[in-house]
Parts: sequence; structure tokens; C-alpha cells
Amino acid sequence: MSRSGAVATLWALSDETRIEILDRVASGSAVTVSQLADVLPITRQAVTRHVRTLEDAGLVVGTKRGRQHLYRVDSTPIAAAHRFLEARARSWDDALGRLAGHLESMD
Repeated sequence: MSRSGAVATLWALSDETRIEILDRVASGSAVTVSQLADVLPITRQAVTRHVRTLEDAGLVVGTKRGRQHLYRVDSTPIAAAHRFLEARARSWDDALGRLAGHLESMD
């Protein structure tokens, strides 16, 4: 199943390891999978899979420099997911407000 937009971002961020990887990539200059694997309690192959998921969601961007792939954060998908969640929150707030009004009118 293909995921796109805010759904892809939220799905990619549903894993604690990917959040930790994203935090580490965002905390400084571009990093390699090997650099991430050196500081994480998972294998290099597992880091590669997590980074690929983040890259597929557009959360990290990889550039090739020689034999290395360097990764940096792209915050655009996070901003889109934030707008998506804000819209859903407003919708729920409106619905709950209508429900509260209805329940109060029943008294």
C-alpha cells in the first residue's frame, strides 16, 4: 500500500527508533548511516531500513558524496502533518462543542 502526504509522515513517525534517528539527523550536520549505527543500539542494516522509511516519507533527504550517502532533515512533511492534525483537531473541537450545546439544551 502506498502512503502519501501527512499519512506517510505520521506513519514514519510512529516508530520510536525512527524518531530518534530523525532527532539525531536534525541535531547537526548531515550524517551517514554508519554514523547513526555507531550511536544507536541497532544494526547498521536496521538503521538503513529506518532511514529508507524516513526518506520515502520525505522526512530525510540523502545526497551522495563519494561512496557515502549523507542525510539531512526536510521539515516540509512535518509542517504538512502539523496542518493535517490541526484541521482534524478543529473538526473534533467543533463536533464536541455542538454535542455539549445539544446536551446543555436537554436540561
